[in-house]
Amino acid sequence: MNGYAEAKLMPRRITQSDQALALLYHARAATPFFSQGGEPCASIPSSVDSRRVLPLRSADFRDWLTANYYAEYETAPSSVALRAALRTLEARAQAGSAAAQKVDTRVSFEGDPFAPSKIFLDLANEAGEILEITSQGWRVTDNLRHTFRQAPGMLPLPIPAGRQSPAADPGLFFSTLFRLSPQAWTRALFFLASSMRPSGPYPILVLRGPASSGKSTLARALRMLIDPSSAPLRRLPASDRELAHRAQHNWVLVFDHVHRIPIKICEALCAISSGEGIETTQTDFRDPAVAEIARPMVLIAPLDEAQAPFTAPRSLANRSIAMDLAAIEAPRTEAAVMADFEALRAPMLAMLADGASAALRNIRDIDLAHVTRLPDSTAWVAAAAPALGLAPEAIVEAVSDPDAVWLGTDPLREAVYALLGPSASWTGNSASLLTSLRTLAPQATLPGSPKALGQALGRVPGISVSRDGQILKIAKIAIQSATSPNP
Repeated sequence: MNGYAEAKLMPRRITQSDQALALLYHARAATPFFSQGGEPCASIPSSVDSRRVLPLRSADFRDWLTANYYAEYETAPSSVALRAALRTLEARAQAGSAAAQKVDTRVSFEGDPFAPSKIFLDLANEAGEILEITSQGWRVTDNLRHTFRQAPGMLPLPIPAGRQSPAADPGLFFSTLFRLSPQAWTRALFFLASSMRPSGPYPILVLRGPASSGKSTLARALRMLIDPSSAPLRRLPASDRELAHRAQHNWVLVFDHVHRIPIKICEALCAISSGEGIETTQTDFRDPAVAEIARPMVLIAPLDEAQAPFTAPRSLANRSIAMDLAAIEAPRTEAAVMADFEALRAPMLAMLADGASAALRNIRDIDLAHVTRLPDSTAWVAAAAPALGLAPEAIVEAVSDPDAVWLGTDPLREAVYALLGPSASWTGNSASLLTSLRTLAPQATLPGSPKALGQALGRVPGISVSRDGQILKIAKIAIQSATSPNP
């Protein structure tokens, strides 16, 4: 090959100042703006009918800009030119005509956050489509006007599909597939419908049960219905800063193997459930970006006799809705269960969209007096109940049932709860109580004598103990009714 031909194949070299100008030229398709929290971002095209939002200082935006530059010059820009171009784009975002915009993850809304006119669900697919839900129904549309941020690991949702026949009931198929009791299915649906609400506070769903009860599989499926991710289950982080970081990049948070929760993490879970203001440090001495983040969460709490008792703080217990799962006698493989579940994702999403539409239509007419736990979510799900095949009374019962409160992990309490069952109370002496409990729990987890049992019962949260001589009366602590009349 002669020298002239080699010269034609070499990338064209330009000065650093010209490189910066070339980068800005290739950034013309981006619309720089500031988020409402003060973070410089850019809206860039992802397809003909959709756009996506990237922070200007993110690696994703630098990659996009560098790839456009390379497409023309077949070489990489210098770091100096890249920094100059990014600083210029930030200045344009600050001084430009674009107003500060709300940047959301997966779920957004228009209007009043507590009674919105529209809800938007980012499908995060290659076509850049979103699900638009109004009081009149829902439709799949393009994303040219809404600012969604797609975090690493976020997976697409399926296009919602209606029922295949009038008799088809995806909720019934789901509860049968995961072997949920009617009460457990109602609580699972309560969590799912609440997660479609665009603003907090949100319930913290606690899945508790022994080994081989399908807790992790169910948690993975619940998240995949609304916010699928390449890593749906994570361990509970050790710091509140890491927890806040995960909340910024996910809509639904699922934490596995939750035995004990440090008080600082308990406080962070409560704050993120209700809505916490989070500051993010920015470069170049810029003021921190601020955003209020509220997220629905799932905690998987195994019943492990080897673990020491843990009592959840009242603030965390009041935000919880617990589901008890029994051990499955003849379990199927997780691969087989999830293969059947995959066919349910589209109709289940359509059912949840129908529920959100009904909630938008009915929320102003819902009046539940004296709701003592999760009042916002209860009102929302009660408004959605007609489209979900539930009665509002079932929603209230799902929240007000004492078993719906997660009090932590305590083998003695779990054995007492199992003994009480649906009964309001149990009466007898300590010796007969200990004999009954030994049929329900390993002996090593129980006090060794009737006297020690009588003393230990007074420290068990969630139950009341009264004594009449040698006779004990044990009962679950009831929650104030959510349907009591107005004073």
